[in-house]
Formats: sequence, C-alpha cells, structure tokens
Amino acid sequence: MVRRRAKLSTDKLQALAELGLDWAAAQETASLAGAATEVAAPAENRHIAALRQAAQDKHEQAVQRAETGIRRLVKAGKEINFRDVARAAGVSLDFLYAHTDLRKRIETLRGQQRTKSRPLRQEPSANEGSVIHTLTEALRRERTAHRARVQELEQRLAAAHGEILRLQRQLREHGLESR
Repeated sequence: MVRRRAKLSTDKLQALAELGLDWAAAQETASLAGAATEVAAPAENRHIAALRQAAQDKHEQAVQRAETGIRRLVKAGKEINFRDVARAAGVSLDFLYAHTDLRKRIETLRGQQRTKSRPLRQEPSANEGSVIHTLTEALRRERTAHRARVQELEQRLAAAHGEILRLQRQLREHGLESR
C-alpha cells in the first residue's frame, strides 16, 4: 500500500511547536496528519495489477504468435531463422533473442535444417580421382620450383647488396663520395 504523507514545512512544524507541542510531538502530529491524506491507494493498486496482467497477457500472446509462426514455417518447408520467424509471427527480433526458450528452439531448428541441406560428399570416381591427383602433383611441383627460384633470387640479391657495400667502401677509401 502506498502512503502519501503531507509534507509539513519547517514553518508549520514551528507553529505547532508554538502551540505548546514540543518538536517531537509536532513531528508526530504531522505524521498523523499524513495518515489522513492517504488517497485511494487500493484503487491505485488495482490499476497497477490490471496493467501488470495486461502486460503478461500481451507477452503470452506474442509467445503464442511466435510458436505459430515457427510451426507455419516448418510446415511450409521454409528456412527457419530469427528474421523469418519474427516476420511470420509479427514480433520483434529483440523479443525472439530475449526469450530463451524461443531462441533455443529456433537455433535447434536452424541447425537441423543446415545438416539436412548439406549434401553428403561423394567419393570421386576413378577418372575424377586421377585428374585431381595429377593436378595436385603439378601444383606441388610448381610450388617447389617457385620456392627454389625465390631462394636463388634472394641469394643473388644479397650478393648484389654485398657488392654495392664493398664498392662504396672502396670509394670512401679513395676519397670519393658515393651518392
């Protein structure tokens, strides 16, 4: 029950004290005056209870719409995902993500659909296997050749840098400056 107490200013409390009441008695009188100012608290509580019940009913209806939307999508064989369920049920994505039971159900159905829709990998036939094997071997040989070529070029580059440094030192020794 909500109590609304009349707030008496310090001036009013002082006036009560001047009438012969001490400060504590004046505060007690103010409290008693506050008890008389209770305003329709039971009616207010009924209103709050009605609002809470309406919100609960609205929530339950949204859950039912979501369940119905999921069933419709499954029957139609359509993809199950949060966006499609929200659209079919007329609820928000936030509602679906926040409602743990619905969220788990949608994620489970979505996972089941993904495993069903994945085609099983077929073993390559003898002809396909030989083509794949031949191409894989060719690729392996090319990679090996490229690695060897890169390594050779890196060695030649290092040798060229060494030669440049040697020539720069000789120029400095002879009193000539390099750029």
